[in-house]
Amino acid sequence: MNFFEHQDRARRTTLWLILLFVLGVIAIAVVVNALVLFFLGEPPPAGAPPARWVEDNLELLITSTVLVVAGIGLASAFRVASLSGGGSKVAEMLGGTRVTPDTRDPKRRQLLNVVEEVALASGTPVPDVYVLEEEKAINAFAAGYSQSDAAVAVTRGTLEKLNREELQGVVAHEFAHIVNGDMRLNIRLMGVVFGLLVLTVVGRFMTRAIFVGGGSREGKQAAMGIAALGLALILVGALGVFFGRLIKAAVSRQREFLADASAVQYTRNPDSIGGALKKIALHSRGSGLESPETEEVSHMLFASGFASMSGLLATHPPLEQRIRAVDPQFDPERDLAALAQQEKRRKEARAEAEAAARQSREEAQTGGRSGIPGVTPLPGMEALPQGAILAAILADVDQPDTRRHQGAARLIERLPDPLTDAVHSDQAGLAVLYLLISDDRKVRDQQLQQVAEDWGDEAAETLQGWLAADWTLAPDQRLPVLELALPALRHQPREDLAALQATVEALIAKDGQVSVFEFALAQLFNGHLRDVLNPSGADRGHARVNADKVEGIRQLLSVLAAAGAEGDKESARAAYAAGMAVLYRENQPPSYGIPENWPKALGTMLPRLDRLSPGNKRKLVEAMVATVAHNGQVNIREAELLRALAAALHVPIPLILPTTAEGAAHEGGAE
Repeated sequence: MNFFEHQDRARRTTLWLILLFVLGVIAIAVVVNALVLFFLGEPPPAGAPPARWVEDNLELLITSTVLVVAGIGLASAFRVASLSGGGSKVAEMLGGTRVTPDTRDPKRRQLLNVVEEVALASGTPVPDVYVLEEEKAINAFAAGYSQSDAAVAVTRGTLEKLNREELQGVVAHEFAHIVNGDMRLNIRLMGVVFGLLVLTVVGRFMTRAIFVGGGSREGKQAAMGIAALGLALILVGALGVFFGRLIKAAVSRQREFLADASAVQYTRNPDSIGGALKKIALHSRGSGLESPETEEVSHMLFASGFASMSGLLATHPPLEQRIRAVDPQFDPERDLAALAQQEKRRKEARAEAEAAARQSREEAQTGGRSGIPGVTPLPGMEALPQGAILAAILADVDQPDTRRHQGAARLIERLPDPLTDAVHSDQAGLAVLYLLISDDRKVRDQQLQQVAEDWGDEAAETLQGWLAADWTLAPDQRLPVLELALPALRHQPREDLAALQATVEALIAKDGQVSVFEFALAQLFNGHLRDVLNPSGADRGHARVNADKVEGIRQLLSVLAAAGAEGDKESARAAYAAGMAVLYRENQPPSYGIPENWPKALGTMLPRLDRLSPGNKRKLVEAMVATVAHNGQVNIREAELLRALAAALHVPIPLILPTTAEGAAHEGGAE
């Protein structure tokens, strides 16, 4: 199942969720009405048929139904609204603490490194990272409405018990949920579950009436009746819990198998995700959580949040099944015994290692950041064979492999240390502005003056210092710098983000022209800000292809074609024709042409194209790839432009790394 099919499946699953929710509400309303009729209804005359009972109490039953439906609906809406801040709200609800870039905890530092590498490799924005410090079991989750407001949280037990390889498997599993669009559905599920549980809360409140009833006989009888009704609502609430768990189980189980498979394909190492699952099976705490909110989030966890949950209502497949899916040779008795011995030896060596680790950390802090052993710098982008480019890149959209992870790690290591520190701090905005500073001295002076006016002389002086250091950022590093800066930017005041957005537009306009990459970078930045400022915004992916969309596609492919042609109009027309051939196999495509004010025109069209259905988006991305690859080569500049424009359409394209003809052909043939 590829990325675009996942999007379609998520939309169909949402409809299925709505249907199950409606059926659950109807069932609860019927039971509540029966109880209301029994406890509060006027009894029918002797010998009257049951229908008469309903008819005589119709107004009461209608009122009861309206209250039940409204109560469940409002409770669900309240829970979803309370989580409108995105993934961070979910993590904080469970007691998570955000991992800041300046953390000195080596386990937290390792977690941040792994998350950043996986994010860059998969072509998604770097999410916020949280640790559930009070949870000693092994578990994790990803939450949010979109890739731009996502948060990844792991338990302290995950950090303490898993090695880096296993942690990478868990993080890759969670990124599969992020990329596949599972998170928005998960938050909707939280609202559904909370709504179905609200009757239990109301019932508990009503049972207290017995303690506050009046002293008269009538008052006590009324209190007893209300308390009895409250007890009944608690029982009905149990029905809501059942429906909630049934809905979560129906939606969640198969997605966990898919996410496990994605993690294996991504890491090319079954022992990464398999090792984490085996350690859950080994440890007494397993994956069970202590938080009282576990019921609400159980469907989005890496492994079951309840130690005893199994069967029809289980949100996750049995551990042994998940392990066998990635390791068919798994023998529980043999493998878990061997793992227990390894854990024992690890614990025995920990005391000695801690002293050495402290000394190493002190040396590392004074000696600068160490490199990654065995990793060489990323060489220049080689030409890719035309026949394999489309299949290779689209295969990476479906599932990036471990080379992307390694390439992301190397790319981060190549960044200047001060710039890496800046993207992780309150200087993240300056790091974004640094990407837009012109090489032309006159334009640069105007841009620095603009920064001084908007952000003060100190900010302009900081940028001047970075420019004086003469860092050379390769084209493949510019987009990752923006992506690395996003977590820090998310936590800045809204007014600062709006001011930064205005400064970005002003710097781009200083030279009187807009390069294609400047445009793509600005669109990507603005798109992320929109998602961050309005995480629970309207769904994308409902629009049909009409004349308006066709014009947008024509403009997009024309700009892409011209960008790679470097002034050669014949080459641009050939590139455009190659892209349009993907979309128009029989009919005559619209003619090549760039609007006079293409940044404004395309800027208006991109949000509309972002609303295409997943199937049509896939065709558009295929056409974009065919356009840039028409001459049999994709250099770094074209690759990063492709990634930026695709990201503006919310299609994550992983890092496009140096690939030999044989390697790309092999990847393309794998499909």
